[in-house]
Amino acid sequence: MLTGIRPQPATDATVGIVPTGTDWRNVVEGFSATADDYAVSMAPSLRTMAVRVVQRAALQVGERILDAGTGTGVGASASLTSGREVVGVDAAPGMLAIARAEVRGARFIEADFSNLPFPPASFHVVISVHALHFAIDPVATLAEWRRITVPGGRLSLSVPGPRAALAFKIYNRIYRRYEMVRKADVPTRAKLIAWARAAGWAQIEIEANPDTKIRLPGPDTFERWLRTGSRAGAMNRLGPERYARFETEMLAATPVGPDGMLHIPFGTLYLSARN
Repeated sequence: MLTGIRPQPATDATVGIVPTGTDWRNVVEGFSATADDYAVSMAPSLRTMAVRVVQRAALQVGERILDAGTGTGVGASASLTSGREVVGVDAAPGMLAIARAEVRGARFIEADFSNLPFPPASFHVVISVHALHFAIDPVATLAEWRRITVPGGRLSLSVPGPRAALAFKIYNRIYRRYEMVRKADVPTRAKLIAWARAAGWAQIEIEANPDTKIRLPGPDTFERWLRTGSRAGAMNRLGPERYARFETEMLAATPVGPDGMLHIPFGTLYLSARN
């Protein structure tokens, strides 16, 4: 999805299963190349988080809003209404192609969300939906977002969590069997607050929802989800026969919700703050 990728195993936001030795220069390219799969598997579930991020931002008419790490534009889409200027930034051109086609009325720019091409105080609000945890240096990234926010401006974001809500608890034994690296490298509530404070943000508020899920309608979408982003290379390295067994085991371990859809445990931590 983004540049500024952290050089270590992926988080559960991408259901972090990346073999040791992955070339991390390929991670962003992986998100771009699998953007169509991401759009039909991951993005629909992120829309729920995006709506809550926007609600917590309390957007006003006439404000300029930046969606940092926009991906396919779910945050930008949730922010759009008459009288607002919405800009989405992402480094993956494949993601942005979908955003531009699906989210009319917003402007999308290919750029690193940790090194933004805007002068200071360009936006009233920065939002970000499940993107900050990909930053190489989260504090520096949050400081960059603060730089381009007007005095008194606002930040509203989400990341996966709390850690106990992540999908590793149901997939760990399968990851181990296939020698996958598993790392729940997402911030705790305390670490997220500490990052924001260190970056200079004030009036920080946190909300946790451990019940959010990635909801997939069936095996086809599940298979596309498995091959999204940083997972794509890991799946290819398994080889066809081993991958087929892996997918079968992962699918069998995934809970089915009362709506008949596959429910992958995810969870969300929300943070809001002022400049």
